[in-house]
Amino acid sequence: MGDVLTLESVTPDNYDACVSLEVHPEQAGFVAPNVDSLARAYVWPDGEARLVCLDGTPVGFVLFHPIDEKAPERGHSIVRFMIDQRFQGRGLGRRALAAALDWIAEHQRVDTVQLSVEPDNVKALAFYRAAGFTETGEVDEGELVLRRTLR
Repeated sequence: MGDVLTLESVTPDNYDACVSLEVHPEQAGFVAPNVDSLARAYVWPDGEARLVCLDGTPVGFVLFHPIDEKAPERGHSIVRFMIDQRFQGRGLGRRALAAALDWIAEHQRVDTVQLSVEPDNVKALAFYRAAGFTETGEVDEGELVLRRTLR
């Protein structure tokens, strides 16, 4: 088998591995540390944290949340998304994003996915645009809002 990418729940058994994942130093200003993201998932009732694993090895992290808690049918957000620096450059980001979109479609049953990106994060903007996300013209806390339709 091999090369299987999955999104796993963060548990006490994999917590340390999750919080030890880090992006390249030049990306650190664009992505919050996973420990911060896990804290947000804990206090957001509808937050869903997932560890991205390749053949059982943690390689990344994603945090989901409804776009609007009062109207979850509006869509779902990818609030945090990262691949550890040791695993970048192997196409895992594209695969993990595809898995995240599949997870939203399966578990949330919505058509709209939203995320936001720092305007200076040129690589991330190109990455998300290549995955079918388009800018909405909205800005959220200084970040550009992008959306994509799943179906």
